[in-house]
Amino acid sequence: MNRFMQLNWFFYRVKTTTAANGLLYFLRRLPLVGKLIPPAIYGLLGVKKFVAVIAAIGRALMRLVFGLLLFALGFLASNIYATNYLHQPPFGTLHTSAMTAAIAWLLALAALHGLLPTRLSVEPGDLKTADEFGLSRQETIQATTISSFFASLLGQGAVPLALFAVMTQNPWLFLNGLGFFTLTMIYQQFAPRWGWQHKLRSWFGSAVYWLILVIAPLVLVFLRQYQSLIAIVFSPIAAVVVWLLIGLGTYYWFTFKDEPALLTKTIMDQQLAGSAAEISKTKNSEYFSTGKEMQKDMTLDTPKGPQPTHLTGSNYLNALLFTRYRKQLRHKLTIRAGVIAAVGLAALVAFKFYGNGRLPIKDLTQVYGFLFFVMYLASFGRPIVQMLFVNCDAAMLYYPFYRQRRTILAGFFYRFWRTFVLNSGVGGLIFILFLGLYWAAPTTPPSTFYLVLALELLGLVLFFSFHELFMYYLLQPFTADMNVISPLYKFVYGAMYWVSWEVSRSNLTGYGYAVVIGAAALLYVAIGTIVIYFKAPQTFRVRN
Repeated sequence: MNRFMQLNWFFYRVKTTTAANGLLYFLRRLPLVGKLIPPAIYGLLGVKKFVAVIAAIGRALMRLVFGLLLFALGFLASNIYATNYLHQPPFGTLHTSAMTAAIAWLLALAALHGLLPTRLSVEPGDLKTADEFGLSRQETIQATTISSFFASLLGQGAVPLALFAVMTQNPWLFLNGLGFFTLTMIYQQFAPRWGWQHKLRSWFGSAVYWLILVIAPLVLVFLRQYQSLIAIVFSPIAAVVVWLLIGLGTYYWFTFKDEPALLTKTIMDQQLAGSAAEISKTKNSEYFSTGKEMQKDMTLDTPKGPQPTHLTGSNYLNALLFTRYRKQLRHKLTIRAGVIAAVGLAALVAFKFYGNGRLPIKDLTQVYGFLFFVMYLASFGRPIVQMLFVNCDAAMLYYPFYRQRRTILAGFFYRFWRTFVLNSGVGGLIFILFLGLYWAAPTTPPSTFYLVLALELLGLVLFFSFHELFMYYLLQPFTADMNVISPLYKFVYGAMYWVSWEVSRSNLTGYGYAVVIGAAALLYVAIGTIVIYFKAPQTFRVRN
């Protein structure tokens, strides 16, 4: 046990020292403050030990506060149960109220601790530290597990229960409450060992745990037999049974014969899960998921339909790429059109037969702002950018001819045109659905509304067809191993959603907004083309 305490304190000092060094490194890089901090500050081990002690005290206090807050939620749950389910005033005495709160608290913890009982948890940072300092991985897991167990037992269990036991002068609240709390925590260590290489036995143990500690108490609660439940939970017999089970579970935990094999398998599972999560984070992130899915579905069969045999150079390469993905792009367009058509037709039918002779909005021009968000969601800009990099540019950008100004502009405008055609299908469908207002609306919308609507949709189609390609060519944030290293691209990528959402919520009325959108889109395309012409040969390349 002394060895485990030493290991745990060592790991905690490493974590706090690493955090302190990171903070000092950050401060030393600041323009004005950094010059005042000498490099020798990294060697002040006494200061870092003091910081570690203060951090440990702060962490213990945080655990205590968290435990008290959880117990306070138990009081809230008991009051809600009394007023809303029993239809009576909250429990009058602190004695009864504290016991019902403890039962609500224990039920929640029993359910939480029983959700994933067949796997041990390993902190990857602790394993990394153990490898760096040549320590035993198995001892590391045991030390951190025991430390976390006793820290939770004291901060979240013993101290809150002791406090309320003293306030209510009820020793059974502490003895039995702490017993049931400890039993649920012991079960988390007992279950993986009990079910080691015996799945049937594991399922049987889980069923007994949930039946006795969760389901049976909930049945009594719903039957309004809370007084019987209090009498059972806080009885002397329950105390003897619970602490006996705790002793048996603890003995089984520390005398488990296959502990090395279990810990080794736990480490391997944790490493595999971490590798899978890392791969998922990089290879199938939001920036590449669509492109990777389209790549998986692509076939090398000759597509039906016209072939781009009349083109040459990079135009032929781009045309061939879009031809190979023609079926998938049409499928995505069909899905978008189907969803928009279903929603639009349902709205028209509702206006016609259930609208009481009026539309839900007084001014039809309010829909102009909402259409910005709709076109953002339905745009093909992002899927096509992902398709282009994953399936073409990641390889072709290494060739100098592919980065020449003429080649870049030719490829850019061809891709822009194909994206514009797909987005035009979405915009045209939206315009046709609005024409349905002639049938559904009690009064015919003015022709000016439709003219401005057509201008806005044209501007939105231009904008969303151009914007993603423009940012892609100007920033080209992707690396060959499918990572994104441009913070500016990430910011613009996420900010466009926020802008689209805010525009849809702004309740813009009148024709001025739609006219501005159309004019701004044309200006954006013109200026963006000039920027691409001069900057893309320097920026459009695979990032390192």
